[in-house]
Amino acid sequence: MSAGSTAACVLDASPELIPVPEPIAGELNVLFELPDSPEWWAPAPMDSERTQYRAALVGRLGGEDALQPRALLQRQRAVHASLPGDRAREAENIDALLQGRAGTISPASCLEWRLFQHQAHRFPAIDRPTEFGAYVLRGQGRIRVYFSGADRVGQKLRHEVSDRVVADVARGFTPLAHLHNHPFLFDRKPGDRTWATADTLADIAGALAPSLTDVQAYRQMREGFGLQGAWVTNGLDSAHYSAEDLDRLSAWP
Repeated sequence: MSAGSTAACVLDASPELIPVPEPIAGELNVLFELPDSPEWWAPAPMDSERTQYRAALVGRLGGEDALQPRALLQRQRAVHASLPGDRAREAENIDALLQGRAGTISPASCLEWRLFQHQAHRFPAIDRPTEFGAYVLRGQGRIRVYFSGADRVGQKLRHEVSDRVVADVARGFTPLAHLHNHPFLFDRKPGDRTWATADTLADIAGALAPSLTDVQAYRQMREGFGLQGAWVTNGLDSAHYSAEDLDRLSAWP
């Protein structure tokens, strides 16, 4: 990517704030209005922040091989498959991705990285992992991104945001995808802010398969306003799932 292209792939410093009642700690809901230029969809640049983030992960994991998407999936699968009862079903979507039945993995796009970076500027990705979600809409020469994040692992879907998505779809925008991140979770302890239990301490996360809860939400979005895809990123790599993939993945009833 050229220097000019890199400069073009920068989020608006002053997005539109979307107010919500009784916000949770650190909650932010905003709209980014972007020109629909090719740079957003190209692989993210290895800028200094992304390079430092990758190096920190390699150091924590003990090498490059452990950071590869398939290695992360296999590591997480081993944890999930050993869980008692229905909790072991979380391995089903990992299998679907590993076996090529649903989803494709590629380097994170510039748009995905900038949104990940936006949340990481608020809460350091490794030292204080959090999650964000973003509806990505496209049309009329623009990209509209409804971004939501807070100081927590997990998300709170707000109708104040989704109602605006539905209105935009009615105006002709395509609901391209819902994006969210799977942060890496190190140094976990039972009952901590990462929702760790004694049998999930070995799950460092960062893997790109959606949870059963994720897929349940995606299917509701598909039915509600025609969601065309779901993206999961860890800031380095992303998995993309089509609307049809959602029927190949598992969800809670």
